[in-house]
Amino acid sequence: MAQSASAKTVLKSDEAGSLRRERMRLILVEAATQLFAEKGVDATTIDEIVVRAGVAKGTFYNYFIDRSAIAVAVAARIRHELNAAVGEINEGIADPAERVIRGVRLFMALAVYDAVHARMLARLYEGSAQVEGASNNHLKSDLAEGLASGRLKVPSLDVALHAVVGIATIAMRHILVGGVVDEIARGEGYAREISQVLLQALGLSAPDIAAILDKPFSLDGVQLIGHGRSL
Repeated sequence: MAQSASAKTVLKSDEAGSLRRERMRLILVEAATQLFAEKGVDATTIDEIVVRAGVAKGTFYNYFIDRSAIAVAVAARIRHELNAAVGEINEGIADPAERVIRGVRLFMALAVYDAVHARMLARLYEGSAQVEGASNNHLKSDLAEGLASGRLKVPSLDVALHAVVGIATIAMRHILVGGVVDEIARGEGYAREISQVLLQALGLSAPDIAAILDKPFSLDGVQLIGHGRSL
């Protein structure tokens, strides 16, 4: 049975309302992301979030019960979008070692393209629980495959995971503090040097490392975290 004109109007109104709510939620999450990256979660107040978002304080409570709730939303959004970006750049790459290091190069390149989200990502990995969490499923899967196949030669998955996340996070912080340069976005310079050290730590030979790092690395067309635009 065909919908009546009034039913269609109600449906369109509901859809428009849902879009408005989602846009407002994203505005709040983006404002919180910026402040968390600048100050840290504990030093950021709800008053500061609503001022940055340009909304009334009551609007905040329509979406989140407290600061911890929006912090969870911020973290989930960034992790999801980072995983999506890593999956995108690694599509069609068969070698798990190459997939790992392409993800590391993307991680560092974020400091060039989007310093706000790069700072927030660096903060997310301050605790060991974040390293072990679901946000690293892509990386853990690639490392596990590399270990099982003998491509990677390290004592355990935990050791490999901690080495990659630890070094990559410190590298990102170094880039953010020391100033970013375009070669980082291409995976060259300091980014290449960090990648070389990581591949050595994972047990690859010098020729294998050179073969991976000498391949062209480009992020053209990859969706930028948090903004829905391409790198």
